[in-house]
Amino acid sequence: MITTIAFDIYGTLIDPNEVNTSIEKFTGLKAGDFMEVWRNKQLEYSFRRGLMKDYVPFPVCTLNALEFADTYFETQLTDADKKELMEVWKKLPAYNDVKSGLKALKNGGVNIYAFSNGRKEDIKHLLEKADILDLFDGTVSVETVRSFKPDPAVYEFLAGESGSGKSHTWLVSSNPFDVIGAIKSGLKTAWLKRNPSQVFDPWGVSPDVVTDNILGLQKLIAGKTNSGVSPDNAAL
Repeated sequence: MITTIAFDIYGTLIDPNEVNTSIEKFTGLKAGDFMEVWRNKQLEYSFRRGLMKDYVPFPVCTLNALEFADTYFETQLTDADKKELMEVWKKLPAYNDVKSGLKALKNGGVNIYAFSNGRKEDIKHLLEKADILDLFDGTVSVETVRSFKPDPAVYEFLAGESGSGKSHTWLVSSNPFDVIGAIKSGLKTAWLKRNPSQVFDPWGVSPDVVTDNILGLQKLIAGKTNSGVSPDNAAL
């Protein structure tokens, strides 16, 4: 059976640092702190809505989190300011290793999917802007399940959509909570450790593969699977 490798988007394939640059326009030296609160609340709100079975599209979580950060830091953003900051998330660049790394995986004979909390139309738009959409065989959004990572239902849905089954479906993510969710659901996992100081949550489980870039991922996954990935075909 062919192997499917599904990638998380923000922080894994897409570099969110440009959001910080936009925030500086409104917050100055507080941009880093503002971004941290915004991102943490964005994820927290998705977790809480998943637990409460109170689904809204992910941009609503993002906007609610922005409004929290605005109140917390007393930045007094206008509606136009908020709209400008929200738009930045739609046109962020990919990390430098992404395009060549995805091409290597494609040459290795696997299916590549994008897997995100975002809406499918937003995922495709973002990947197109980053000039990597054509490298994917498909996109999987949690919007069909009406929940968010790390709800087991979204990983079950991914495995079904991939057509590869759990034993041949990999999740690649820079987020430990996402990796752990996939592990607990029976998927293979790779933790893309973009931040060298990041610590993996001590929950008694470990990813199958740990790497700091996508370029080396093809050979690492090939060493952990019996079919569907060729270590010799990739131009690494």
